[in-house]
Amino acid sequence: MIKTTELTYIVQVIIVAAAALVTLFTGLFTGKSKFPVFAVSIAGVLSAIVYTVMHISWDVIIIGDFVKINPMNNSFAVIAMTGILITILASYDYLKKFDINYGEYYSLLFFALLGMLVMLYANDLLVVFIGLETMSITFYILSGMMRNRVKSNESAMKYFLLGAFMTGFLLYGISLMYGVTGTTNIGKIFSSFAAFKTPVFLVGLSLFMIGFFFKIGIFPFQMWIPDVYEGAPTVVSGMMAAAGKVSAVGVLVMVFSSAAFQEYRLIFSVLATLTMLYGNVAALTQTNLKRLLAYSSIASAGYLMVGLTAMDDFGYKGIAFYLLAYVFMQLGAFILVSAYEKATADGKDFANVTFDEYKGLAKKNPLAAILMTVFLFSLAGIPPFAGFWGKYYIFYAAIKQNLIWLSIIAILLSVVSVYYYLKVIVYMWFQNPDEESREEFRIKPFAMASLMLALAGTLVFGFYPQLFNIITGFMTK
Repeated sequence: MIKTTELTYIVQVIIVAAAALVTLFTGLFTGKSKFPVFAVSIAGVLSAIVYTVMHISWDVIIIGDFVKINPMNNSFAVIAMTGILITILASYDYLKKFDINYGEYYSLLFFALLGMLVMLYANDLLVVFIGLETMSITFYILSGMMRNRVKSNESAMKYFLLGAFMTGFLLYGISLMYGVTGTTNIGKIFSSFAAFKTPVFLVGLSLFMIGFFFKIGIFPFQMWIPDVYEGAPTVVSGMMAAAGKVSAVGVLVMVFSSAAFQEYRLIFSVLATLTMLYGNVAALTQTNLKRLLAYSSIASAGYLMVGLTAMDDFGYKGIAFYLLAYVFMQLGAFILVSAYEKATADGKDFANVTFDEYKGLAKKNPLAAILMTVFLFSLAGIPPFAGFWGKYYIFYAAIKQNLIWLSIIAILLSVVSVYYYLKVIVYMWFQNPDEESREEFRIKPFAMASLMLALAGTLVFGFYPQLFNIITGFMTK
C-alpha cells in the first residue's frame, strides 16, 4: 500500500508520467500544429527538473522498499532529464524539416524518460526491469520514426531484435539470482556475500551485467550502436547516446556501490580497455560523422567503465560528472549534425553527414563551426571544457585504487581520439567547400536554443566544475 506522504518523494516521476499522457492527447486535438505539444513538453520536463533539484538531498526508501531516493539517484535523474530537455528543444525544427512531426514523438520521449527514472529510483531488480523495458520499447519506436527510409527501418528492427534477445539474458539472470538469495531487493541481494561464492548466482549476475553492458555499449556487446545511430533520426541518436546511457550507467553504479566486486576488478578492467580500444580505433577510419560519434560513444562507455572499475565513491561521483558533461557535448555534436543534414534527392537517405560535406563549414556558418569545435574538443578531453574534468575525475579515481596501468591506457587512447576529432575540425576550418555546396547554412531558432544550452553546460562546468557539487552536494573536491 502506497502512503500519500510517500508520493511527495516521487513527484518528478508523476510529472513525467502525466506529461507523457498529456502530450499524447494534446497531439490528437491540435492537428498539424504541434507547437502546443512542444510547449507542454518543455513545461513538463522543466517542472520535473526544478522539483528534483529543489529536493536533491532527500535520502529515503519508500513504497515497500521498492523505491530508493538519494542524492546519487537524484543527480543521475537530473542529468537524464537535462538530456531530454535539450532533445525536445532540438526536435521541433528537425521534425518539421524531415516531415515526421508526429505528436506522439514527444509522448514517446516522456515515456522513455519515465523508464529512465523508474530504473534510477528502483531498489528492486524487477522494478529495474520494468523501467528498462519501458525505455527500450520507446527507443525501438523512435529509431524507426522515419518510416519511409530503409535505414531507419533497419535501425529499428536491428535494435529491437538484439534488444529483445538481451532482455532474455537480463531476465534469466534476475531469476537465477532470485533463486539463490530468495529476494529481488538490490540491497539484500548484493549484500549477501555468501551468494557470491555460488556458481548459479555468478552465472545470474553475469547475465544481468551482459544485459546492461549491451545498453551501454561495452565490448563485445557494442556492434549494434553504429548501425542503429546512423539509421535513427539524428536527434534520437543523440538522445539514446546521452540520456539513455545515463540511466543504464546509473543502475550499474547503484549495483556496484551495493556489493563487493573488488575480486572481479581485473575482468572489468579488461572490458574497459577493450571497449576504449575498439571505440577509438574504429573511429579512426570513419568518414561519416554520425558513425564517428557512434564509435565515440562506445569509447566513452569504456571511460565510464574505468570509473566503475575503481569501485569507490570518488569514481561514482566522477562518473556522474562525466555523464553531465557528456550530455552537453555529445548531444551538442549530434544536434549540430541534425541541423546541417538534409535528405538526399530521392528522399531515402541522409545528406550532409560525411566529412567531405563538412568542408568549409566555417565559411558557410562560422558559429556552427565554432560550436562543433567546442563540442569535439570537449569530447576529446581538452581543457578547459567540461569533458576534460569528466575524464580527469574518472582517471584519477582509477589511480587512487592503484589501477595505474588502466589509467595510462585510458589516457593514451583518449589522446588517440584527438586525431579523429581534429580531422573533422580541419575539414570545417581549413578545407574549401565544394562548388555545389557553397550555399549558406542557417540553424533554426529552437535548434539554436538547444545548442546554446549545450554550449553553456560545456563551458560553465568546464570553467567552474565545482558548480556540480554546489547543485547536487554529490561531488567531492
